[in-house]
Amino acid sequence: MNNSLKLGLGAVATVLAVTAAGTADSASALTVRVHDARNTPAAVDITTVTYRNAELSARATVHVRNLHRSGTLRLLIGPVDADVMYRATVWVRSNGHLGKRLQYLTDLSTETRSCRFSATWSASRDLVRVSVPHACLRFGQFLTTEWLRASLRVGARTDTAAGRNVGRGSSPGCATAAEMRSIRRGMTKPRAQAILDTAGRFGDGAAGGYSRVYRSCSGGRGWFVEYDGFTNRVVGKGRVRG
Repeated sequence: MNNSLKLGLGAVATVLAVTAAGTADSASALTVRVHDARNTPAAVDITTVTYRNAELSARATVHVRNLHRSGTLRLLIGPVDADVMYRATVWVRSNGHLGKRLQYLTDLSTETRSCRFSATWSASRDLVRVSVPHACLRFGQFLTTEWLRASLRVGARTDTAAGRNVGRGSSPGCATAAEMRSIRRGMTKPRAQAILDTAGRFGDGAAGGYSRVYRSCSGGRGWFVEYDGFTNRVVGKGRVRG
């Protein structure tokens, strides 16, 4: 992949609305809505795309002018400024049912990955929805921000909306008191990270266990979670001492 792919050159789009936890920065937002300029003639015409990076899934809702029960929608999901990403493809089969496929893309290869992700295609409502579980998006580390971009192909024509960086969860990069209360003993580390919207940083470690420290969204002392060194499950939590 090259930079023109990630920057979405050739697509004219503006951010219409951003829903964020105390910030207007799209990289720290749970939801970003993008407006796509009207195509003339409109063989295929995306009007808006809403990218949503929830705790458990990355999603896109694509509104299309005069959508029919035909075409192929692709959603790219990847780290910010990286040349590796996943491509979720949804298409309408000849029998009217939806086909779905998830692929992992690099500069050198394209690999199909097993993943049960959801998709809907509604011609009556002029929209397509795609939702890919984060469990299927394996980048080797927890990402607090992901880049998403949607495109729709009908026949020989393709319309591509602008890609955007979207923060994950309701408080990307920091943990709230409510999120910490949701952390339970025995919970897996990936599940805890999804709730806290951050991977945190290494705290300390000893025989059989370790801790990670998470920045507090309200400022002041952070939080820590202790994990079993063999199972990577939660064994304790608390507030960092001053």
